[in-house]
Amino acid sequence: MAKETIGDLTTDEFNQLVENFIDREDDRIEPTTFLKAMAALERKRGTKEVELTGRVVNGEIIFDTPTPLPVIKNTLYIGDTKVTLRLRVEGQ
Repeated sequence: MAKETIGDLTTDEFNQLVENFIDREDDRIEPTTFLKAMAALERKRGTKEVELTGRVVNGEIIFDTPTPLPVIKNTLYIGDTKVTLRLRVEGQ
């Protein structure tokens, strides 16, 4: 049976793990050591690649559906970030 690693945890599971660690009374570590370890984990985290396809109709980007991210015309949402695309056609 394979062992689960921190990279396999969901965000909620990871946050709970951190909260449980902070609340422990024994085996305290210095905050700087903890933050260095967290930074090292963040650097190891893989990037997730998402491909969106679509077309431009009358100056608006129409994404093909279904999509792996929430989208509307010219706009996609990544977590708490709203990305609005404004494209120009050069040479016309």
